Amino acid sequence: MLIKPNDKEAPLGLPDGFAFAFGCVLLVGLTALPLFGWLGLAILVSGAIWWRWRSPAARALLLFLVGLGYATLAAHASLQSRWDPGLDVQVQLRIVNLPQRLDRALRFDATTEDGRRLRLSWYDPAARIAADECLSATVRLKPPRGLVNVSGFDFDRYAASQGLSATGYITAATPIDCNLGQPVLRTRAAIAQRIDATLAAGRVRALVKALGIGDTREFVEADWDAFRATGTSHLIAISGLHVGLAAAVGGGLLWVLYWLWPTLGLRMPRSQAMAIGALGTAFLYAQIAGFSLPTQRTLITIAAMLLGVLLRIELSWWVRYAIALVAVLLIDPLAPLGAGFWLSFGAVAWLILAYSGHWRPMRGWRLWVLPQLGLSLALLPMGLALFQQTSLGAPLVNVLAVPYVTFVVVPVLIASLVTWPLAPISAMLLQFAAWLLVPFDWLVTHAATWPAARIALPEPSWWAWLLAIAGTLWMLAPRGWPLRFVGVCALLPLVFPQRERLPEGAFDLHLLDVGQGQATLIRTANRALLIDTGPGFPDGGDLSDRVLVPSLTRLGVRHLDTLIVSHNDLDHSGGTEGLLRRIDVAERFGAAPEEIPGGQRCAPGQRWDYDKVVIEVLHPPELMPYLGNESSCVVRIAGTSGSALIPGDIGEVVEGRLIREQAAALDVDVLIAGHHGSAGSSSAAFLEAVSPQWVLYSAAWRNRFGFPRTEVRARVDRVGARQLNTGQAGAITVQFRAGSPPLVFGQRELEARWWRSR
Repeated sequence: MLIKPNDKEAPLGLPDGFAFAFGCVLLVGLTALPLFGWLGLAILVSGAIWWRWRSPAARALLLFLVGLGYATLAAHASLQSRWDPGLDVQVQLRIVNLPQRLDRALRFDATTEDGRRLRLSWYDPAARIAADECLSATVRLKPPRGLVNVSGFDFDRYAASQGLSATGYITAATPIDCNLGQPVLRTRAAIAQRIDATLAAGRVRALVKALGIGDTREFVEADWDAFRATGTSHLIAISGLHVGLAAAVGGGLLWVLYWLWPTLGLRMPRSQAMAIGALGTAFLYAQIAGFSLPTQRTLITIAAMLLGVLLRIELSWWVRYAIALVAVLLIDPLAPLGAGFWLSFGAVAWLILAYSGHWRPMRGWRLWVLPQLGLSLALLPMGLALFQQTSLGAPLVNVLAVPYVTFVVVPVLIASLVTWPLAPISAMLLQFAAWLLVPFDWLVTHAATWPAARIALPEPSWWAWLLAIAGTLWMLAPRGWPLRFVGVCALLPLVFPQRERLPEGAFDLHLLDVGQGQATLIRTANRALLIDTGPGFPDGGDLSDRVLVPSLTRLGVRHLDTLIVSHNDLDHSGGTEGLLRRIDVAERFGAAPEEIPGGQRCAPGQRWDYDKVVIEVLHPPELMPYLGNESSCVVRIAGTSGSALIPGDIGEVVEGRLIREQAAALDVDVLIAGHHGSAGSSSAAFLEAVSPQWVLYSAAWRNRFGFPRTEVRARVDRVGARQLNTGQAGAITVQFRAGSPPLVFGQRELEARWWRSR
């Protein structure tokens, strides 16, 4: 007997929207993409169940699976768009963003004729190219691939979210004529040029360009560090508040128009006209701001919030929130790969709770101050999960900075854009905006130096994160909610995470993935030693904020007992200055101590006993002049559970000297290959003397030197050692524990993610 489906089934509602969104979001946590066959079968079965019984639970399950399948399709498309054409390839390119001029290179994004998006550098000081122009170029490309460490920026994830097909550089190029198809991009470039001509170079001018048109090219790493330390990164470039303000301006203009001509209400209700005006100005402002993904999210959210007005139906704030969430995911199902997605929707959820009147009605100063403070507290678990740091000074800075920038500075910048055709007036408004930004710049500069500006904590476990979110909601519950102070206790596992304490005599060696460079962390029961700080870059910047500090924080290292910079080559010492700015270091040694603040020369005989793990320097001799690679500090680490040797960049000559003078000290379990695996290091005699079980290389994936060289790998094979390279495995961890051989694993395998698949 057939049962007739229920024709009175409720229309799609709030649970259905969140079910679809949860399916899309779930993809972020998967190590591999679901198989289409099984996923399609699950959708068909759940669809049949829903059609048979029409229950809300079955419909929610179906929408969850549809969301997961939709995001999986987008993920497959992103991975399949990755391009590995070989060495050099001839392509026609269109510049799709504002090119950035660095010391040695011009950097920009471009699309090919078949729609692939490339991130390119052009190492030609005379190169000149503008936004929306075209090139016929010979490019050398490789698929996007980033560094993988225990923490830090995940470029592979970013590339998947942005749809990058390849990265590389131009070897030869010629500008060509093409149909100019992005007038807004050319307008942004023209505005940037006028700002450059009107204002003097400096951070204030960079702030004007960022807040006005979303152009952040002039900011250096130190600027971003200050913004992160003060919690003002969300204000830089174009934030949701700014787009919302542009919408308010558009709605306000229509209100004035209706006030002047009331008869317009006969043609269209004023509320609907104001909503259309708000969307129009928000859209134009988002276009001028570059129409980045965060800006698009904000625009979609504003449209969803105004949907009820446009359709003249009553929608709750949570229904509007769900509509915005679903709309964003329909347009960009991979949006959850970005931190901005979580922060923006997390912030909106809290603001709905704070302002909708369902929790705690507020008036006067409390209406602005308390939601700001509550927002900082509410986003604390998410911020620690995403960035492993928070700022106690951020709530205070934001209470002052958010209203000032949003309601004082940004309106002046919008006015300068509106009066763009009137060059003298526009220039005057730009100068006024720059003057207004001086106090904001002063606040950020000084607040970034507060001791409470940076509190680094290890990335929380999933259960600590969920517990902290529950505790935060409990603390911020309405008046009358029982025992709200108990919510503080739920934050304790987040703020005071458990850390595995190594037994005495045991140690962990972490060979960080720093590309073509080297940085090695040694952790014992209570001590930490760092040997080398990774590369710096000729154009400025280093990996201290992107790799070193996040990795140290994740591993529970709050300060370093000893820092040894093996020698002064940029690939080993480039991150020293940035590291010393952020991490307290007790002792500092190096072969070129004059290049290290407070540094001492490393020499044979120096020895540290850290929790029954002995660290000793074998080279260079005290009277040896500095000879670059050959003067590298050679360090041996030995515990009760194994030993390791880190020889820096020494070559065959110094290796021979060590064999003659300190052969017994060379016999270790793990060897970090000298000079990243170059042919002039790791000689056959040296490998015989060391007789390692493992040889590890710190070399970039597909580096131009071909490290580790084939002949080196062959020599290592002959001594029977196993080999692993950071370029292939990501950061490499070696655990030395009593009673067992060294346990070696790479971070790419340990934390597999679908966006790292090849």
